[in-house]
Amino acid sequence: MFDEAPWKEAAVNEDRPHERSWTWFDLRRLAVGLAAVLTVSPAPGGLAAQSTSQGWSVSVEPLRVDPRGHDQHVLTVGRQDVADPVRSSAAVALDTRSGTAYRGALAYRRGHWSIGATFFWFTTSQATGDPTSAAPDASEVVVFEVADRQFTSSGPAEILFHRILEDTDVATWTLDVYGSRTVGETPTARVEVRGGLRLADFDNDYRALAGVEGVEGVRFDASSNYGRMAGPLVAATADWRRGDLSVSAGLGQAVVLGQAELTRILRDFDGPSTGQLTFTTADRFEATQDIAVPISDARLSVVYRLLDNLALLASVQTSVWWDVAVPPGVLAAVGGDGPLLENTIVFTGVGGGIQVHF
Repeated sequence: MFDEAPWKEAAVNEDRPHERSWTWFDLRRLAVGLAAVLTVSPAPGGLAAQSTSQGWSVSVEPLRVDPRGHDQHVLTVGRQDVADPVRSSAAVALDTRSGTAYRGALAYRRGHWSIGATFFWFTTSQATGDPTSAAPDASEVVVFEVADRQFTSSGPAEILFHRILEDTDVATWTLDVYGSRTVGETPTARVEVRGGLRLADFDNDYRALAGVEGVEGVRFDASSNYGRMAGPLVAATADWRRGDLSVSAGLGQAVVLGQAELTRILRDFDGPSTGQLTFTTADRFEATQDIAVPISDARLSVVYRLLDNLALLASVQTSVWWDVAVPPGVLAAVGGDGPLLENTIVFTGVGGGIQVHF
């Protein structure tokens, strides 16, 4: 959600002559500048205001994103000795895979004001490794639990399976439309505040088969669709410039409001789990609920000017989506090593791209 084009201002400053005679026009411009300092500086000794460059900037940036959290406990594997009533169990959670995201930004600056839009899109698959298990002999029992179904193996001939199907994935996008104001500036640094609107979408789908191979099983289809959310956003950015190089850091916070559509379908079948399945029963659940999802953003970027209107950029950014529910019917997480391992999901990305100013 943060955009950088400070290198254009450096180009403007380099074109100014180092020595010149003062004129009445210069004195008037100095007076206007001093008035601006008094207007935008929070206190004496603060950042001095300076006129900024005008024009459009466009950036395109692929990122490698590593999602963390939002761990969905989709399977419990239980083991029990026939002579011992205590059963040991282990949770199997979905692994959200790293993938490529895309970020684009468009901004227009005039004086100390700017307007713009930033788009971010990311989709990735989820997997479990497709575990299978069977009891080694009649002295032990192995149990697979998925949703409210339970399958038992009491010997090596009864092979339990859990298999993820296609379209088990996470997909999200955001679109920010904003206006920003420079609140302080020196020849090498600038601080801005920003306000605007964030549009967002978040979809999470889980599709799997589980059961006793060749005997019986269940197909599980569940989704949580957070479609077309919108809400306010605020942010602050700081830029530092030295020659052709600039560094920008920003923090932002948004809260998007909307409705979540929750769906779960359980369909039991007999026989093998491959080929055409013959379903015997079906259990369907649907619900809609109002939601508010806080989203916290942080971004650090470096921009290097190659030509007057072309620059390379590299960035590191993190976006935290707080309390985004998993699909209904998925078991609650067991254990975990922190508060970000349940509904909250963290997208951390490293990327690079180009920026054009015109």
